[in-house]
Amino acid sequence: MHSHEFATSLEKNLTEQQAKQLLHNYLLSFNFNYYAFTYYSAHTKTGQKLYYHCASESLQPWHLYYLEQSYADVDRTLEEAHTTILPVFWDIPQQLALAKNGREQRIRQESIEFGLDKGLSVPVHGPNRDFATLTLHQAQNETCLNNYKLHQYEWLSAAYIFYHHIKKILILTRAPSATYQLTEREQQCLALTAKSWRIEQIAKELRISPRTVNFHIQNANKKLGVNNKYQAINKYFQCD
Repeated sequence: MHSHEFATSLEKNLTEQQAKQLLHNYLLSFNFNYYAFTYYSAHTKTGQKLYYHCASESLQPWHLYYLEQSYADVDRTLEEAHTTILPVFWDIPQQLALAKNGREQRIRQESIEFGLDKGLSVPVHGPNRDFATLTLHQAQNETCLNNYKLHQYEWLSAAYIFYHHIKKILILTRAPSATYQLTEREQQCLALTAKSWRIEQIAKELRISPRTVNFHIQNANKKLGVNNKYQAINKYFQCD
């Protein structure tokens, strides 16, 4: 399965579970049994919100332990992924040898004890400073990352596609914030915009003019204290 097939399948309004299964099938076609997707609202450091995460069944024990231990706080590989637009490759035995403190050394040692050997962090940067990463792991005695440079842009594309689909699902399934007093029309315009509807589509659905749709969205922006409709969607549906 290629990324364009992956994208086409996600366009069918899949549920979260269906989307996760599709991601699993996609990565399995590249022989990945160990992977995780983590989505932070702004940054990976302490005090910032882990908005969403999932992992393959094989990696689940390590993934949950990593989160419970707050290892993202000291994971320099994750920090590097946060500051680049390209995938970051890492070798765990090398990381262990270069560890700068006891906690970082512990992460790498425990990774090896779990059976992991190498990895690739595929970064995704959202429009409102949110950040996600698709982390692909290679277990000991596996070879799925041997030719990662041939496929890294394909995986980067897939990570962005999955991020956008999951974000849309989460926005639409979250209750709107009760903090902001938006009119019914303003709420409707934001909700339909969150579904990726164009201004003309919203106008036709609500039986108002495109200019009026823009008027309602601009009013919502002002009330929410943001600069554009995407930030408004994030704030109103509690995504930041």
